[in-house]
Amino acid sequence: AVVSTQSTGKEREVDIVSGEEWVGNKSCAKVCAGTTGRNTTNWKDFSTDGVYTDVDISKCGFVKIPTITTALEGLNPGYHWRSTGPAAIYTATTHYFRIYIRNTYWNPQGGQAASTGWNVEWIAAGFTC
Repeated sequence: AVVSTQSTGKEREVDIVSGEEWVGNKSCAKVCAGTTGRNTTNWKDFSTDGVYTDVDISKCGFVKIPTITTALEGLNPGYHWRSTGPAAIYTATTHYFRIYIRNTYWNPQGGQAASTGWNVEWIAAGFTC
């Protein structure tokens, strides 16, 4: 879909060619991005050396499950670079998704993930109508 931007007169293109559900109206294609925040991510302990969080994407206004890309960001020495799972999306809906992180080198449980600023940075592309 080609969308005209009123303020600059320039055009920008968002074209979603496939997704978890059938492709919607191209004029309603949207890219939405955000972060759970270094000081606001609600990490919950999982298994013996992992954590998970639910990421709210409801403000994007998607009506179909979007395609989601994620990255794990944090402060030094958070050892987030040694983690597995940052790109694995679970239970994606139009309103949220879940991400599990495991780190066998440095245990993120017991508030450690939060204390080193771990957060999920994400980009979602989907349809709003």
